[in-house]
Amino acid sequence: MRNFLLLLTIFPFLMSCNRKNNPGYKYSDHETEQFLNEITKNAKVSISDITEIKKQPTDEFGLITRSPLSKKEVDEYHKNHGTIVVKDDNIYDFATYILKDFELTNENNEKLQFIDNGRSKNLEGLPLWEYEKILYRNLGIVFKLNKKFEKLNGFIKIEFEMPNRMKKEIKIPVNITINDKVPE
Repeated sequence: MRNFLLLLTIFPFLMSCNRKNNPGYKYSDHETEQFLNEITKNAKVSISDITEIKKQPTDEFGLITRSPLSKKEVDEYHKNHGTIVVKDDNIYDFATYILKDFELTNENNEKLQFIDNGRSKNLEGLPLWEYEKILYRNLGIVFKLNKKFEKLNGFIKIEFEMPNRMKKEIKIPVNITINDKVPE
């Protein structure tokens, strides 16, 4: 009986945590699948802009990706002469990630580990950019490592998940140096 009462007590909490019931998530399964396909297709790692300028050993790097703007966002962009109001219900605001596996080594062949620095497990919205006449929202994640590197090699296996429980996993090769240029 006690277990039953406990279950009754935590059941509403479990239901509220069910991200499928997220009332703020307004995107269809088709839109979600397109988004996940785009961000995994375009994902790559990069040094930061600060590393590009300083060219000094660093313990941070980023995952950069992009997703095309919706027709509604493109219309707003043109109507407002190149600006879009940033809201907290963009599809990328709902994308979370889990690092499933990784292997990273620096120029000294030392194995590097990720440090949990308390940052969000969501994609961060970055500036808009046009690629091949399509307007995209750049997105990114900044990672911190336990040691600095001048050259970083290996891979990251990351899984993105959306509130409707759609998931997409990708293995991203890592081969960056502090002398690289940040991609546009």
